[in-house]
Amino acid sequence: MLAVCCAGGACADFRDEIPKNLIGVGVDEKLDGEIPLDLSFADHRGATVTFRKLLEDKKPILLTLNYSNCPGLCIAQLNGMIQGVNDVSGIKLGEDFKMVSLSIDPSESIQKAASTRARYVDDLENHHSAEGWFFLTGSEANIVRLADSVGFRYTYDAKNKQFNHSAAAIFISPQGRITRYLYEVGFIRGETLRMALIEAGEGKIGSSFDRFVLWCSHYDANENRYSASARILLSVTAGGFVVVGLIGLVPFWLSRQRKQAQSAGSQPPPSSGVQSE
Repeated sequence: MLAVCCAGGACADFRDEIPKNLIGVGVDEKLDGEIPLDLSFADHRGATVTFRKLLEDKKPILLTLNYSNCPGLCIAQLNGMIQGVNDVSGIKLGEDFKMVSLSIDPSESIQKAASTRARYVDDLENHHSAEGWFFLTGSEANIVRLADSVGFRYTYDAKNKQFNHSAAAIFISPQGRITRYLYEVGFIRGETLRMALIEAGEGKIGSSFDRFVLWCSHYDANENRYSASARILLSVTAGGFVVVGLIGLVPFWLSRQRKQAQSAGSQPPPSSGVQSE
């Protein structure tokens, strides 16, 4: 994500400092936006797929936009993704979520994508299923539409025959809704990935405790990770003290009730008002 802060004429000066190959490159977050579900792509086996089909089993998707001939950034990102996925506990690729790496190069062949995929899936740990990671290729029109829907901006350098782009991990809910962006190029913490996947899963993956932890957290874009929400934790703590306080009053209330009952039982019965002679 490219962020630009301008004050007066400083904006023009800042733009002058941006390398020409990075102009027009970045990510415009579209949280809660929806991706087009019916665009056709080819997977690494040559089968025609759509995101609607990929999401039909209600598993969230971790989406990246890359291309096989990328000289460096894509390699670093995908290697970092593998490390992060292998570091995730309690959630399994293929069983709980899917990964989709879409090539932004419309000239990339299915065979090339399959070859690239084979290199990466070999590094997945055994509890993850390689069948859950899809490498897609497609027409320029469909690639551009999908990239636009998630705010992924890139350009093509015809002279050097390479794409200028950034790196983002984009999380898609089972309904095709964009729920989170992560920007680590290298290793992404497994716990950060896990929380983002639970968030994208909309209650379908992870334990009840996981969802409680997520509810008590917020995503810190500056730190690129989830942190405890002070406001929510304060509310939970205050509520906990109230509950504990009420529970602590129960013995006192029961004791008082017993004493009142005993006191009532020890008093003489009331006089009937009739006197005998």
